[in-house]
Amino acid sequence: MIILGAGIMGLCIFRTSKILTLFEIEADRSSWQIMYRLMIFFLCNYSLLAYLISARLFEWIPLLTGMVFFFGALFVWFSVNVYYRTLNRFLQIQDKYRAAKENAETLLFQLQKVQQSQLQSIHRETMLALGQMVAGVAHEINNPVSFIEGNLGYVSSYTKNLLDLLDTYASVYPNPDSKVINAIASSDLEFIKSDFPSILNSMESGTTRINEIVQSLSSFSRLNETDFKKADIHEGIDSTLTILSHRLNSCGHRTKHIAVIKEYGEISKIYCNPRILNQVFFHVINNAIDALNKKAATSQIEEEETPTIRICTSYSQKNEINIQIIDNGSGITKEVCKNIFRPFFTTKPVGQGIGLGLSISHQIIVEQHGGTIKCTSTENQGAEFLITLPIDESLKFSQS
Repeated sequence: MIILGAGIMGLCIFRTSKILTLFEIEADRSSWQIMYRLMIFFLCNYSLLAYLISARLFEWIPLLTGMVFFFGALFVWFSVNVYYRTLNRFLQIQDKYRAAKENAETLLFQLQKVQQSQLQSIHRETMLALGQMVAGVAHEINNPVSFIEGNLGYVSSYTKNLLDLLDTYASVYPNPDSKVINAIASSDLEFIKSDFPSILNSMESGTTRINEIVQSLSSFSRLNETDFKKADIHEGIDSTLTILSHRLNSCGHRTKHIAVIKEYGEISKIYCNPRILNQVFFHVINNAIDALNKKAATSQIEEEETPTIRICTSYSQKNEINIQIIDNGSGITKEVCKNIFRPFFTTKPVGQGIGLGLSISHQIIVEQHGGTIKCTSTENQGAEFLITLPIDESLKFSQS
């Protein structure tokens, strides 16, 4: 038993020497140093007791035992006191750490809210500036186009009158002067008669197309529309496609045009804010184009594969409409898909995105329209965004 006790005490001395190296405050270290010395004292007593027994000096054993019990009680009291002080200090440090951690998390959350609010404000200002620019361009284009369109009818009428006059002149004077004959031959009058109406028709078609583009630009900007109203979702999608039409053409590594397949269902107008919904369509379709460009740049697109964006609308069974925007681009991983609507989350290189477009789209759909927006994707095969919007006009959502 004496040997076992001495061995245990030796282990305690070794462990306490390790504990002493952990303290940085001298007051805490000094208490443990006293305990360390008491342990050495007890180890010496074990050795002395072993000596007395071996030397058969039994008359000294009761005195030594009394001393051991006395100092043992003192050691236990001192140990409890040191443990209490150490534990109390540990708990105080733990409380301070917890309070500091909570304060840091609160401050970080507040900073994130402020940053998110600032970036959302910047985004709104950017979209407003874009809308104003688009509206200004549409207005500037509309004036000269209206002038051209308004005068095409007169040009057509005047041209017909002049050609009729030439026909009348030819019938009255069938044998004109040689100078007139040479002039007619050099001007190729017969070709002008047949081609000029075609030119006028082409010009009329061109002005009609420009008017359609201007109308789409105006529809996209909708600067005067800030309230919820009955609106045609298809009109918003079409105007967004017009805005992004230049990005659908072949460019860079993508040698093929992006095919846009519209599978519109017969859905009625819904109660919404069309101006901010156009922002959602803009972000989602723009991201689909980026995914198609990325797939082409990484040479993952098959030679016979056509880059495609498919847009489908339909009714759901819950008094809602579904809007599906599907692409066969690079796709994203499941992990990225889980975080795609988080503020500031982006997979794009620095300078190409700040991770706010889809976050704001989520806010517009969920918080302002009471709908849902979800993303499903398979890497290298494409992605699908499913947007659901309620139809019920009685639903009044907050506008921000």
